[in-house]
Formats: sequence, structure tokens, C-alpha cells
Amino acid sequence: MNKLIELIENAKNIAITGHVSPDGDCTGSTLGLYNYITENFEDKNVKVCLEKPSMKFSFMNGFELISEDPFMEADLLVSLDASDRERLGSRGVMLESAAQSICIDHHITNTKFAKFNIVEDFRSSTCELLYTLLDSDKVSVETAKCLYTGIVHDSGVFKYQSTTKETMDIAGELISKGFDFTKIIDDTYFKKDFNASKLLGLVLTNAKLEFDGKCCYGVLDYDTWSKYISDKKKMDGIIDNLRNIDGVEIALFMYETAKDEYKVSLRSINKNVSSIAAALGGGGHIRAAGATVYGKADEILKNTLLPMIEKELNG
Repeated sequence: MNKLIELIENAKNIAITGHVSPDGDCTGSTLGLYNYITENFEDKNVKVCLEKPSMKFSFMNGFELISEDPFMEADLLVSLDASDRERLGSRGVMLESAAQSICIDHHITNTKFAKFNIVEDFRSSTCELLYTLLDSDKVSVETAKCLYTGIVHDSGVFKYQSTTKETMDIAGELISKGFDFTKIIDDTYFKKDFNASKLLGLVLTNAKLEFDGKCCYGVLDYDTWSKYISDKKKMDGIIDNLRNIDGVEIALFMYETAKDEYKVSLRSINKNVSSIAAALGGGGHIRAAGATVYGKADEILKNTLLPMIEKELNG
């Protein structure tokens, strides 16, 4: 029996949480564990405490029960896909209120902030890691759909270098539970609404190349992107389009979330962008990372981001 299952068995009230701005892996792992516990453990009071994810994940069982409020009565907190306490946002208070806490994560920058930590940074996703901690015979089709979605999103539909034979084997085991896996990929990864597609076009039109074409970056201020979309989560995928440009080794996308506050996303082909993100107070993976920065966009680029990218490219 692993530590996660031991803690679940000994708990009555369980809070499951993940990082702010939850993506497919965060949403899939939190709801995947929610379904697994409610289906296999009697008399457990389980709540998922999370910022509301994108509606494209609403097919997951339990989506409508997600609450943004902390579950202060929980005696066990399970954190999934968060690399540090700050990434939990306001729900980080549960680390103190819960008698026990465990972190399940795959980020190389994880600070092991819980009482117990299972961190495997070689995994494609937290969903892949979580599956290895569960009894595969007890994984239902609803749990499988959640976990498969997370693996798909964090592996870039199995194309990132973190994808391994075990990743593919686990994906195959999940598919064998019986669900329309092609629909999950199409509806949650590839499809975008019309206005989000127009916004992508705007970013690509105004994108810049630096360092002999090895770096491509795009920037959006709040007034611009909010004219096209109301949900910032619909900008997911823009960074990947910048990275896919021929010759680009590091891609950068930053958008304004508040006055002089920017969310920064970094992607690379074979460079370590996690070190850049960590220096900015963020984190992530070697080839996919992010942070929040403050100031004027032009100054941030000129004085901070581009010099750091140049150093990594020349390293």
C-alpha cells in the first residue's frame, strides 16, 4: 500500500486541490482522484477545491461540484499538479488546517511543500503518476476519462519528450475502459472557438523573432485580448503555435492579467526554460514553464526576459 492510499483510508474528510488556472492535467488529476475515492471508499466526504476550470472539461464527472472555497474541515489535503504552496492560491491555507497533507506532482521545480510528497519529474503528467498509485482494476470509465485527458494535455498529445513507453501503455489501459478518446482529444485540445482563433491570428501576425530566429515571442495587453474573449483560458495553445515556427528554439508568450501584471509562458525544443521561470518566481518543466511578472511589457522584455533567453540559447 502506498502513502496516498494509506492516508485516504485513514481520513474522513478529504480536500483535493491543484494549481491556480487549472489546465487539463490539473483538472484531470483532481477529478480523477475524486471519482476514484468516491467509487471505492465508503463514508468519505470528498470535495474538490479548485479555481473553476475551462468549460471544455465539463464532461468530467464531478465538474459541477468543484468549489473555489477551501474545505477547512478536511483532515486530509491532497495537492495535485502544483509545484509549490503559492500555486495553490487561496486554498493553500488548508496545508495548516488539515492534519495530514500529501503532494502528488511531476514538476522539476517542486518544493515538496506538503507533509508527504510523491514527486516524479520524469512523468509526462501528474495524471500518469496518479494512475501508478491507484489499483488499475478499480479505475472506472469516469476516472479513466479524467486521467486520459490530463495525459493528453501535458504530453502534447503524446509528442513531448516526456512521453515514454509507460505513458503509452497507461494511456492504452485507460482507453481499454471504454470511452471515445478521439472526441476528448478533438474537443479539449484542438478545437477553438472563432474569436479565440482570430486572437491567435493576431498574435502570430504581430509576433517577433530574435537571436537569428531562435526565439519567437508574442505579447497581448489586457484591452486587446479582452475584446476577443472573456475567458483567458481560451489563450491556451498560443504558446505552442509560436514554438512550432521553423527554427525557433525558445518561444515566449505573455499577456496582461491586471495593470502591469503579465502571465508569462515559455516553451522550448531542447533548452531549459524552467530555470528562467524559477528565476522569475515561477516554475514548471525543463521545456514548458511559466511565471508572473510585473512592470511595463517593453521594459520586461528588454531588461529581463530577452537577456535571460539569450543566455540560455548561448549556454
